[in-house]
Amino acid sequence: MSRTLEQKIAEAEARLQRLKAKSRSLDTAQKVVVGAALLAKVRKPEEVQLRAWLLQFLKAEVTRQADVSRIQPLIDELNALPKPVPKEVSENDQQA
Repeated sequence: MSRTLEQKIAEAEARLQRLKAKSRSLDTAQKVVVGAALLAKVRKPEEVQLRAWLLQFLKAEVTRQADVSRIQPLIDELNALPKPVPKEVSENDQQA
């Protein structure tokens, strides 16, 4: 029994929808992995420059109030991290 043209179109559309869903799933998974890696790095106290860059980037790029509210606890956490104490110049460094 042969499928009608309408059935073939419906099957192709269903296949397309599955591929689109798979693509969205991959995109979301990539965002999660990259975001987790970046957050792990900026939470390290010594990563002052990267943390400052991320905070500035988020302030500039995240503009929807709902999104700002969602990430505000993270921004507060990053702002509360201790700043590293500048190294004092030792006598050996001064002689060099």
